[in-house]
Amino acid sequence: MKVESKILAGFIVTAVALGGVGWLSYRAAEDFITAQGWVTHTQEVISQLETTLATVIETDTEQRGYLLTDNAKFLQQSQAAAAQLPGELQQIQQLTIDNPAQQKAIKQLTALTQKEVTWTDHRITIFQKSGLQAALTQEPMEKTEAGMNDGRALAAQMRATEEKLLARRQEESSRLARQTETIIVTGSVTAIIIAWIIVLLGRRELRLRALAETRLSQNEQRLRLMISAIRDYAILFLDPQGNVASWNDGARQIKGYTAEEIMGQNFSKFYPPEAVLSGRPQKVLEEATDKGRSEDTEWRVRKDGSPFWAHVVVTSVRDQEGKLLGYVKVTQDLTERKRAEQVLQERDRYFEISREMICVLGFDGYFKTLNPAWKWTLGFSIEELLSRPFIEFIHPEDREVTMTEAEKLMRGNELIYFENRYLCKDGSYRWIAWSARAGIPEQSIYGTGRDVTERKQAVEKIEQLNSDLQRQAAVLEAANKELEAFSYSVSHDLRAPLRHIDGFVKMLAKQSAEKMDERGHRYLDIIADSAHRMGVLIDDLLIFSRMSRTELRHSNVSTDALVHEAVEGLQQECNKRQIHWKIGALPEVEADGAMLQQVWVNLISNAVKYTRPRQPAEIEIGCNDSGNGEYVFFVHDNGVGFDMQYAHKLFGVFQRLHRTDEFEGTGIGLANVSRIVHRHGGRVWAEGKPEAGATFYFSLPKKPTQK
Repeated sequence: MKVESKILAGFIVTAVALGGVGWLSYRAAEDFITAQGWVTHTQEVISQLETTLATVIETDTEQRGYLLTDNAKFLQQSQAAAAQLPGELQQIQQLTIDNPAQQKAIKQLTALTQKEVTWTDHRITIFQKSGLQAALTQEPMEKTEAGMNDGRALAAQMRATEEKLLARRQEESSRLARQTETIIVTGSVTAIIIAWIIVLLGRRELRLRALAETRLSQNEQRLRLMISAIRDYAILFLDPQGNVASWNDGARQIKGYTAEEIMGQNFSKFYPPEAVLSGRPQKVLEEATDKGRSEDTEWRVRKDGSPFWAHVVVTSVRDQEGKLLGYVKVTQDLTERKRAEQVLQERDRYFEISREMICVLGFDGYFKTLNPAWKWTLGFSIEELLSRPFIEFIHPEDREVTMTEAEKLMRGNELIYFENRYLCKDGSYRWIAWSARAGIPEQSIYGTGRDVTERKQAVEKIEQLNSDLQRQAAVLEAANKELEAFSYSVSHDLRAPLRHIDGFVKMLAKQSAEKMDERGHRYLDIIADSAHRMGVLIDDLLIFSRMSRTELRHSNVSTDALVHEAVEGLQQECNKRQIHWKIGALPEVEADGAMLQQVWVNLISNAVKYTRPRQPAEIEIGCNDSGNGEYVFFVHDNGVGFDMQYAHKLFGVFQRLHRTDEFEGTGIGLANVSRIVHRHGGRVWAEGKPEAGATFYFSLPKKPTQK
């Protein structure tokens, strides 16, 4: 073979070889690029999954912020994030169009996300119309949490699938790289080309990887900013020893520490001392390490030492090899919610035990809610009361006024108060006093009722008693008029015969003095004395009668002056006797001076009379301050005294404890004393012993009363 041929053959062979090597190199490079493209494609799918999940979390977080703060900024951010979701889900669907399993999963994730957004929109709509409590009641956060958990699980499943694909494709890419290197080694002439291809492929791979890393970094930065912006939750990362490695603004607001103060500190600082001593923080980390998650709700401690009720979730974080990297700790401050729950519990407790009848009445005329006091008061069961229109339980005479008051409330009038009668199960009616207010948006009337039946009956009884008293007063007035007529008759009609008796006795004694014997003169003396005593008795009766009818005229009265005046008036009777007077200091009182003078005259004259057998007689007059808002006056003597078993007769009309032939008197003087003192709001009593003297007491209030 000629050299030229050999050269040509060699050239041809070389060309063929180079062509084959080039073709093989090209095929290997193309396969390698394809494999790298799938690696990048898988990384894009994972990145997009993370982005979509972050957008879902952002939608829920901003929605929570709006519910808790009613700040429209959070609502706008939540709606903006929700608007991004369909596009991001569509992008994932396009990226996984070659994978039927992932296509099925993305449809499920799309459905879950749509439900999540629907629930969120519905909750926000309820919140805007009826408030937070209604929103949480109709669309509880637990349902959203469950949807979020399902979404995370589905996203995690898709990511796991993509990570498996990524691992397999990275392995395939590595195999093709080795094959390419072999071809490059075997094709020395094509080494530069192969190297050039490898450089190009490497640069492209680096460029694609840099692009993926940039996107991943952007997603991480976005997630970091989002976590930092969450203020309702304390989100922090703990290293494997439980030391704080990251700190968001929500943690600062809830716990009170700045990031500089807490970074590197152990998270046990957030527990009460007794929980730290019991090893509770370490147990939480151990549970999170073993089970992947630890959750509890209990008391925690802020920087200032104040406790707060917290819901805490600690989740362990591991790398692909399962090595523990640390823990994510999420804390929610539930103090206000716990206080609200306590308030609700106390309200419900009051509702159950209150003796007042508490109700919620719908505008449709039916009771909505009743407390047990209804059953206790009326006897009907709660079910019976709820099953019938409330107006059926109202007394027929009270239905019109009840409906009038209810209509006022339904028109938006303020609090009302009225009374009506409610039917009891035994057929009787009870009076109920109502206080009520209407809630127009709720179409309900809120009322509390109190059973005032006994009060009503008492008022009726009082009215009846007043009526009886008025009748009795009329009878008494008539009796007083009759008594006045009788007094007039006694004063004028009875005195004339007594004067005649007295006059004719004197005339008979003068004309027949020489003809009458001693017995006749004694008879005339007895007649004259009896007529005189009857006149005195009539005078005393008239005085006693006037004492109950005469109006009291209060003034400042010197009892000392009254006593000395009474003693001086008795001097004529006392001139021939030896009497030792002892008069103590006597206060000034507010009383009817004329009537009080009668009291002192009667008591002192009694003391003078009943000490007649004593030589010398001792009479003491004084006053004591009882300390009960009254003065206690007394007249003490060393006279004949009396037996205490008859003390109750002393102040009665015509009651005497001694014979007339022993001591003169009509038995009306002490009755007058009792009546005068009682009209002044005081008391009278006496103490004594036979032949050992007596003490008569009477009291007067320091503040006068008129009877």
